[in-house]
Amino acid sequence: MTGRRLLAVAAALLALRATAAERLGVVAVADPPAGPDADLAELGHQLRAACRDRIGGVEDVPTMRARLLGQASNATLSELDRAYGGALAVYQNGEFESSVRTLRAIVEDLESIPESDEAYRQWTRALQRLAHAAATIGMDRDALAALTKLARTEPTLQPDPDQYSPGYRRRFEEVKAKVRALPRRRLTVLAEGKPGVVYVNGRNMGPSPVSVSLPTGTYRVGGAADGLRVPSFTVDLQDEDRTVVLDFALAESLRVNAGPGLALAAAHRAYGIIRAGAWLGVDKLVVATRVEEGGAQFLLGSIYDVRRGALLREGSVRMVAGSVPAVNLGALASFLLTGQSSRDVKDRTPDVPRTPPARLVAAAPEATKPARPERPPPERKAEAASPAATAATRAPGAVESAGPAGGVTRPASSASPEPSARPSLVFAPPPASSSEPLAGPFAARRPAPAWMRPTAIGSGVAAVALAALAVQQGMAASSASSEADAMLDGEVFRPGADRTRYAQLRADADGARRNTYVSAGFAAAFATAAGVLGWMSWDRSPDPGSLVAFRF
Repeated sequence: MTGRRLLAVAAALLALRATAAERLGVVAVADPPAGPDADLAELGHQLRAACRDRIGGVEDVPTMRARLLGQASNATLSELDRAYGGALAVYQNGEFESSVRTLRAIVEDLESIPESDEAYRQWTRALQRLAHAAATIGMDRDALAALTKLARTEPTLQPDPDQYSPGYRRRFEEVKAKVRALPRRRLTVLAEGKPGVVYVNGRNMGPSPVSVSLPTGTYRVGGAADGLRVPSFTVDLQDEDRTVVLDFALAESLRVNAGPGLALAAAHRAYGIIRAGAWLGVDKLVVATRVEEGGAQFLLGSIYDVRRGALLREGSVRMVAGSVPAVNLGALASFLLTGQSSRDVKDRTPDVPRTPPARLVAAAPEATKPARPERPPPERKAEAASPAATAATRAPGAVESAGPAGGVTRPASSASPEPSARPSLVFAPPPASSSEPLAGPFAARRPAPAWMRPTAIGSGVAAVALAALAVQQGMAASSASSEADAMLDGEVFRPGADRTRYAQLRADADGARRNTYVSAGFAAAFATAAGVLGWMSWDRSPDPGSLVAFRF
């Protein structure tokens, strides 16, 4: 019985740890153009507080606003300019390590604020000085990383000869030569909703669409259009060309002072909610909206799994005089987070339409539109895929779409077709009914990395071996302890007992007992790793009739 209780406690602790590691956001959603009003925004705040009372990891309002606006740092350009002057003064005083720390923090802040020409100028200036200061005290790895980052984005940059020595400039030329020798990948950046300015590593690349050849590596991509901002996200050009889309339509729907909230039409609401969750960098997103039935108002709460792009649960509680009693609001929060049923909460999850959200496809020009045959062939389904994690991540999602030759491109941001194949983007609702199986992520989950399943099996084997070792060492400790006890008569040695042998047996028992604890601990760790990796590598193809799945 004691062993079962210990296992139950351990399982509860592991579940609590997993829940605490997840990040959850709460937003209010209403129809455009106004979006959530003050009453709905207040209900969103109350629902957020109810969720925070029940679990950890709930993002606060200032953090969500900053992420939606692409303002991960609170620093301003004027503050960072003054900090750069302070770093120079510290360097001249001989405090080189302090100067390196300050310059590194300046670079990180400049990469975390919205892009602009002034921010890019300060970024290149800080990287040059960081490489110089790091090289002064022998931090060659940091110096090389800073120079390489500069060479990827500014291959024609020449350090000021009045500020930097010939040796420094010569080393920078060597780094630029190595970067030029790297394989090159093509990055294509499109814009959805309206055209905008494209930034790559903070550098203004001109208005969208933009196609540029870059050395292999990772790059920050962001955009701006008429006061709208698309938060920067990371694009990996290590292995292949990439096409990404800046979603200015979603940026235009943001209402950061209303909860924050979103102004989304019902037809495409699920798609926008999942994308907003990716911008927020959360694992799950709770959505509060208002519905009317039979002249009565209800607060409708929904929770989405952002990584899977799936609606998990949806329930509603009746509103009284424009608000919801605290007890009912708490019951709604418990239902959304854990599925706990309540008579005050109406489970609306079975009533959700079992069709994927409206997808983005390309509208072909009228002049090239072929004549419609009597039996049209089945259309390709546009695929949507969730981003890595990374991506994680902490960035907008990617979409897979079939190209003209049947190839697949994987944009790291909004859903979009291949630009060379189709010139414009429109929303196309899914067919009302079809006997064909769903394509893309609704037919099969993206395969897990190849290393994951063998690693899970290896971890399981290691857990079993360590558990067996723990049992063997436990038995050895018990045997040695029993043999040592047999040499005593109460608290004195029996006649003829060997005291040296007794001490050796006690030492063996202690060592075996210690090995038991260590082996058991490692066995538990490997078993946990095997379970997690096995779950992640399991091919869980979702049933389109049992959930609404969205990939982006």
